[in-house]
Amino acid sequence: GKHCVTAIANGHISGRSVGAPPTDLVLRMVNRGLWKTRDYVCNYRGRAAGKRLLRCSTLFIKSGGELLGMLCINVDTSSYVSLSEGILRLAGIEPEAFPRPAKGKARGEDLYRDREAMIKAVLEEMGIEGDAAGKLTQENRLPVIERLMEQGVFLLRGSVSSVARKLRCSEASLYRYIGVLNKRKAEELGGRS
Repeated sequence: GKHCVTAIANGHISGRSVGAPPTDLVLRMVNRGLWKTRDYVCNYRGRAAGKRLLRCSTLFIKSGGELLGMLCINVDTSSYVSLSEGILRLAGIEPEAFPRPAKGKARGEDLYRDREAMIKAVLEEMGIEGDAAGKLTQENRLPVIERLMEQGVFLLRGSVSSVARKLRCSEASLYRYIGVLNKRKAEELGGRS
């Protein structure tokens, strides 16, 4: 299928346009088949370009056991956050006294401009930038490729050649790595039965 934004209104909020890839979280939801058991996921945190926080909801559009698309609604909450922090300061309370939402796996989603930005962000998250990518051994490449798979990057058209360029390996090698990881995953799942 076509894995990209096909229509958008008020794209200035998320900084995205038609043709942009789905978010990392949406790709993970598709990868894990969450849409098969749920009709929607509401009120999770997202982060737009410029690090603005968004309140996000995704509704799954499906028919006959097939996912046809998704309606994603993103609301820029920054003005509400500024207003609430201002009110706290008027009451003599510093907003820093209240804990921020946890980072890491619970952070929500990142809204990327394009496929390249998504791949770059995952590599940076793993501490791989610039020349470091070309110096990775096969065993060091596997966790990186596994992370890209978890993020759903390989569901995007053209991602194999983009990742191969960034990791400075051939597409054939990358497909081999993906095969190794799929085999390991299948063996792990088989071992649990």
